[in-house]
Amino acid sequence: MRVLIFSLCIACLISLVGCGKKHIASPQGYSTHTKAKPKPAGSYTVWGKKYKTLASSHGFVQYGKASWYGKKFHGRKTANGERYDMYGMTAAHKNLPFGTVLRVTNMTNKRSVIVRVNDRGPFVEGRIIDLTHSAAKKLDMIGPGTAQVKIEAIGGPGQTAVASSKKNKNGTFYVQIGSFGDKFNAQTLKQQVIRDGRSCRLQQDVRSSIWKVHVGPYFTYTAAERAKKSLKNKFTGAFIYAGN
Repeated sequence: MRVLIFSLCIACLISLVGCGKKHIASPQGYSTHTKAKPKPAGSYTVWGKKYKTLASSHGFVQYGKASWYGKKFHGRKTANGERYDMYGMTAAHKNLPFGTVLRVTNMTNKRSVIVRVNDRGPFVEGRIIDLTHSAAKKLDMIGPGTAQVKIEAIGGPGQTAVASSKKNKNGTFYVQIGSFGDKFNAQTLKQQVIRDGRSCRLQQDVRSSIWKVHVGPYFTYTAAERAKKSLKNKFTGAFIYAGN
């Protein structure tokens, strides 16, 4: 009888522990990045709240609080499938299309950085953008953790390249499939693309020191559009870049 009572007690304890785990509150802060699995366009839901992805970033300007996320998420997959690089120049935004290029300005010290959207978040009340460690460092906001910023869309899906293509169907076009703060990471992706049988180049943005990975060149917008479609499955944030 004592053995039976003891066994029943153990079973009850295990049951209570199991129930306790089910009711642990969802983690707050930066861990919200692991909760979002949105598609490149449309809508997605995080913690019961629905968010809508904009069809275009053209003319987008926003003011609010920026934060940053770092080592804990380094190497993890971002919402668009890339690996998060805390030393790169990327950002998480709740609504902008993947591949949108933003100028982020710290309204206190007027420092600016150029980043590319490749993740979703932050899902913390009152914050509009999450930056990498390197981007936050350039804005001098590592210590405070947050800063009041202005964000402006200056390139990416639906912007410069599309506008150029309407004026001239012929020219020099590339498909941008990635951008990195670390040149080694950009070179690794370039070699991967070359092994797949495509032409590829690196281009450094002088203002931000970002290394961009371009597939091409293509000498008509139509050819670049076909290439972008074929690359979209692997590089969801790919967009057409018009340039030399």
